[in-house]
Amino acid sequence: MRYTKPALVMALLMNTSLSVAVGAETFASRDVRLPIPVTAKERNETLYAMRETLHGLFNLHSALAKGDFEAAALAARTNSTLLDKITPSLKERLPEEFTQLAIGLNESFRALAKETETRRNVTVTQTLLAETMTYCSGCHDTYRFDVRSSLATKR
Repeated sequence: MRYTKPALVMALLMNTSLSVAVGAETFASRDVRLPIPVTAKERNETLYAMRETLHGLFNLHSALAKGDFEAAALAARTNSTLLDKITPSLKERLPEEFTQLAIGLNESFRALAKETETRRNVTVTQTLLAETMTYCSGCHDTYRFDVRSSLATKR
């Protein structure tokens, strides 16, 4: 499968981040993100994986600040496995667009690792990192987890 282009991510961002007045409310004052039904356990496991990704981003930035391109590439490569950390039961229920964003994020981190090792250029790495993070913000701006006590798997 091919990953989602950053243009699609930006379209999702623009669609969900508008602060257009609706009556007395704005979109920004209410949660208009698309719900993904999850169990409490699935939510906690996925949020843990997302926090690991955030720590990996910290490690990547720290390595770049020190000029340590090997450590930066390792941090990027380590972050390329988020989709693998999502439980199979949840993967079955994820919207296709969510899955495409996750695949795009994984591939973007792999490309970032390769470029970081090859070019050893902070500006190039930061530019690729900014593009990579559009997947994170696109997903967080578009989706939310709705905890439900029991869920049936897709058939």
